[in-house]
Amino acid sequence: MKIISIPIIVVFFDQLSKILVKKYFIQQELFYANINILGDFLRFTFIENPGIAFGIDTSSYHFFITIATVLAIFFIFYQLIISINNNTLDIYPLAFILGGAIGNCIDRILVFIPYFNYNGVVDFIDIGINNYRWYIFNIADVSISIGLFIFIYNFFMNKTNKSIEKNV
Repeated sequence: MKIISIPIIVVFFDQLSKILVKKYFIQQELFYANINILGDFLRFTFIENPGIAFGIDTSSYHFFITIATVLAIFFIFYQLIISINNNTLDIYPLAFILGGAIGNCIDRILVFIPYFNYNGVVDFIDIGINNYRWYIFNIADVSISIGLFIFIYNFFMNKTNKSIEKNV
């Protein structure tokens, strides 16, 4: 069950980073400001995304998006348990995706609790060169991307290996 430590670690560092960044930017009154970390390439820019991936605005459907996210987490967890029991290649990708999904879902749920003053998922990692920037994201998004990359890699490597076996 060491695999369960991946989502736990992802959620811990995702939430810790979001709390620290949000607290710092608000205390320093750095609204709409950037902090260069590695020159202009990597900078922290605090935003709260009320939508979904790539800034797609779904704020008027926030409740339904949150419910869909919770259901997706249960499905991913179920698939992870099946993968663990069957010892498939999907174990690591699902663990990374699960951690990222939980991290962002926590932010979505906190929007409904006024005490926490959340307006959406906290994003802060801003990469690019000059005005050519990628969408601002967080550690949970990185974890989901890593999981998807491993999943796609395993898929193509498995196909390649089966193709080689057929030709031998």
